[in-house]
Amino acid sequence: MSLFMLILLIVAAIVLFGLGFVVKWLFYIAAALFLIWIISLLLVLIRKR
Repeated sequence: MSLFMLILLIVAAIVLFGLGFVVKWLFYIAAALFLIWIISLLLVLIRKR
């Protein structure tokens, strides 16, 4: 994944997290996106070594 895609993913997670207080399902989607972002960021950092 490129850095641009990681940035888009975290922005989407933040937006969905904000909306999650209105709709509970969006909160779960945002949590899943955040976990995907963390995992992909760690994979990118590991590959750079």
